[in-house]
Amino acid sequence: MMRSRKQQQATTSWRHLQQGNKRSKATTKVARQRRLVFLFRTSIALLLLVAIVTGVMAIRYFAGEIRKDSVPATTTTINIDFSSDGVLTRHWFSGSFPDIVKSDIRDVNVQDLTGRLENKGQVSRAQVAIQLPSVLKIHLEERQPMLRMRLRDSSGSPMTLLVARDGHIYQGSNYPRDTLSHLPGVTGLRVKQDSNGYLPISGLQPVAALLEIARDKLPAAYAHWRIIDLTDWNPDVDYRPSLLKVVSTHIDEITFSTSGIEEQITQLGGILERVDRYQMGQPKSIDLSYGDEAVIRWD
Repeated sequence: MMRSRKQQQATTSWRHLQQGNKRSKATTKVARQRRLVFLFRTSIALLLLVAIVTGVMAIRYFAGEIRKDSVPATTTTINIDFSSDGVLTRHWFSGSFPDIVKSDIRDVNVQDLTGRLENKGQVSRAQVAIQLPSVLKIHLEERQPMLRMRLRDSSGSPMTLLVARDGHIYQGSNYPRDTLSHLPGVTGLRVKQDSNGYLPISGLQPVAALLEIARDKLPAAYAHWRIIDLTDWNPDVDYRPSLLKVVSTHIDEITFSTSGIEEQITQLGGILERVDRYQMGQPKSIDLSYGDEAVIRWD
């Protein structure tokens, strides 16, 4: 009896284990199916995300390419708009400032270029502006020469310098040969150098007035003036007026005082008229520095 019970219990336990194994296997299969479904859905979601990101990037790329095609490329090559109230030209600027011509317009320093231009003695004032995208606008105001002088450079070679009304001394550029040949030369002018060239001469206003008034009132006589001798001219001397001496083609020396220049020019015109009218011969010298009186010598 006891044995049959044990056999019955053993049989029941074996069946229970078999049923438990069957349920465990069924559970494992369902779990695998669920995992597969989850992985499949996750893969689909990732693929969709990748497709969306790729599409957005492609849209942005092609939109950028379209904008590049529709907007013209920025031109940085310099186009020079050059003007001057004197004789300097765009060709002069290109030759004098090749670094600016070859540079990118975005690298041009307006203030620096203005200073470089005004360091050229011929330029009294420079106006520089940039008009994007590529225009460099330059306008110059130039000094007008009234005298020319001969000096020797550091190597001993002779060179011609020009003297402007405001006393600036410079090497001229682009002047017609005829213009320079009609300028009187100057002697007796003491000049000093600095790192930028020659220091301006102060107090030249009486000299400029003499030349301008003579050119306007006595153009025929002025055309024969060859040299202005400033040996006895000194703007710092207060006790007496300085003397301005002119060497002419026909008259060896015409002496003016720096005081009352216009009256002296009128006086000179009257003397030359009387000399010609009465055929008195060509004077050797005329001294007009004594006020109302003139000293004339015929040797």
